[in-house]
Parts: sequence; structure tokens; C-alpha cells
Amino acid sequence: MKIGPKVYWRKASGEVIFVTPQIESDSIRETTKEDDMNFYPQLKGYDPAQVDVLKLDFDKYTEDFQKATSYRVNPDTKTMEFTYPSNSGSEPEKPLTDQVAELKRADLDNKEAIAGLIQLVMEQSNVT
Repeated sequence: MKIGPKVYWRKASGEVIFVTPQIESDSIRETTKEDDMNFYPQLKGYDPAQVDVLKLDFDKYTEDFQKATSYRVNPDTKTMEFTYPSNSGSEPEKPLTDQVAELKRADLDNKEAIAGLIQLVMEQSNVT
């Protein structure tokens, strides 16, 4: 079984308090927020009502966590935001993995549009 990390963060600010490690083992079970808040020393003392948790898929944002200079959870969208060395001091941005996925989708859309235009031009040249 693969269990992804969980990001514990302050509801009011989006500040990340603690990220649990991801685990891959046959002898594990998914833990609850209450389990984690009682187990991890980093979470003890926090009011559970003031803390939220974002469960991530296994290996989700692994590279982003390694490369980012800071990260937070956007309290409005409940999504991760990262600051990378190239944008230090500026606004946090979407995870690089999400940006790459969006660029791949846009690239595919562009290629399909170009193929459609080529086909249209070929049809037009065969008509005349």
C-alpha cells in the first residue's frame, strides 16, 4: 500500500505546520487527523479546529517540495503554492508539476490545431 504525505496547515494563514512522510508498506493503514495530531510532536499543542489537512497522492509534488524555497496552502482554494529560487520574493505559484501538465495539454491542443490547419490547406489546394 502506498500512502502519500499529508500537509497540516493553519486555516487562517495557509502556513504549513508539518508534512507527514509518505509511506509504502504492506503493513500500514491510513491514519486520521486525530491519530496524527496525537502522534507527531510537531502537531501537539495545536487546536485541531484551527488546523486543516491536505492529503496528497503518493509522490505528488515530491520534486516541488525539494526545489521550493517555501510553500504554503492557499486557504481559499486549499491547494499547494510554492516559491522557487527563480521567483523568490514574488508571489507563490502553482507547483511546477502542475505547470508542466498544463503546458503539455496546451502543446497538444496547439499540435491538433496545426494538424487541422494543414488538413484544411491540403483540402483547399486539391479543390483548386
